Amino acid sequence: MGLAALLRSPLSRLFLRPAYDRMAVWAIARHYFPLSRAWAAALAAEGDADRLAAVIPAYAGRRRAAEQALARLGPRIEAYEAAVRRWEDAFFGSVPPDAGALAEIERSRALAAQSLMLGRVEFMRHGLAKGVPPIAWSMVDREAVELRHGHRLAAPAAAFPAAGPARFETSRVIAGPRFDTHWLRTPSDVGGESETLWARVERPHGEGPHPVLIFTHGICMEMEYWLEENGPAQRLASSGLAVVRPEGPYHGRRRRTGYFGGEPVFALGPMGMLNYFEAHVRELGELIAWARAEFGGPVAVGGVSLGALSAQLVVGAAAHWPPEMRPDAALLVTSSASVLEAAVAGSLPRAIGAVDVLDREGWTRDRLERWAPLLQPGSAQALAGEKIVVLLGRRDTITPYAEGEALVRKWQVPDVNLFQHDLGHFTASLSLYRDPAPFDRLRAVLNEV
Repeated sequence: MGLAALLRSPLSRLFLRPAYDRMAVWAIARHYFPLSRAWAAALAAEGDADRLAAVIPAYAGRRRAAEQALARLGPRIEAYEAAVRRWEDAFFGSVPPDAGALAEIERSRALAAQSLMLGRVEFMRHGLAKGVPPIAWSMVDREAVELRHGHRLAAPAAAFPAAGPARFETSRVIAGPRFDTHWLRTPSDVGGESETLWARVERPHGEGPHPVLIFTHGICMEMEYWLEENGPAQRLASSGLAVVRPEGPYHGRRRRTGYFGGEPVFALGPMGMLNYFEAHVRELGELIAWARAEFGGPVAVGGVSLGALSAQLVVGAAAHWPPEMRPDAALLVTSSASVLEAAVAGSLPRAIGAVDVLDREGWTRDRLERWAPLLQPGSAQALAGEKIVVLLGRRDTITPYAEGEALVRKWQVPDVNLFQHDLGHFTASLSLYRDPAPFDRLRAVLNEV
């Protein structure tokens, strides 16, 4: 039974409980992040045990075990790199392959990507995850943050200025039985570094116009690297709603060398979060304009966790954007009115030691509050409350429930658009597999536009 089928089955009730969330936070902080840290360092080491030990000193006295892990990881890296070269030639190259080959090439890429991600297990042997910190902390000092982002505090419209129209390159299309799939890419800038924005598009069959949902992921979630079939996005596309799923900065194909996906958002301190939102909010606006022109229907923006925090900033920033970049609706899953509260009181930042590192680096609450206008919703609001759908978990301790409820009140979201479960952060999000009512409500909102 696959994950999607399991989450829709009666068995899901056995683990969609708040106890699962508590266990998940512990497992992420104690096991998944250290394994990911070792994995990312190993990828950057390119098979050299000395380079790996220079990043993770605990491996200096365990050279033989580290060499074995690197040797086992090597074939996964080679297989993935070969699959990506084949994929990019097939989907973006000058010579088109046989149309029937595209689905097989994409599946081969997805399987190789998943195998690479599962390469973390190579560091479970011989206890190689022990002694590895969950995050490679490299917090940027306050002066550098001021230099990079201080000018954005001048006025609300300066926080997320509208970008010019993006020129998206579109891949070849996989024709599917229920919907078609292709990818977009365009140059982007994250924290002053040039890179590429990627997005997967699932297109309904039939002539448009079609409503669109641009839905972005949570931190450390890399959907392009984990094979998923018949998930919520695919089910939406099968029912006539176009779905655009961008990869956020620092994740997936946008991962920084030496870091695992999403790690810089934590590791760089406030600079990581500011860079993330500065880039991704702009990108979401560009995708809104593309989707509106491409599908001709109303466009919603949404996300889960970090993705919801990005989407809610779009709702505010779009008040200063041209009409084609403004969303018609929003879907926020496990969101929060206060990103700062999540950063200093959330259970995950506390579990990985982020609060202690912030304190050590002199990031007091007052100093963090200075950057609140660039991290969380202000007074501007491009959408009325009846156009916003929200899903919250009453036991959420990562983006604390009280702050999610405060956002609902602030934006006057009506009861018909509010879904609340007696669940935590992860289980509330996973409940969408079992109960798609928030998606159904979003569809009704879009139908009213």
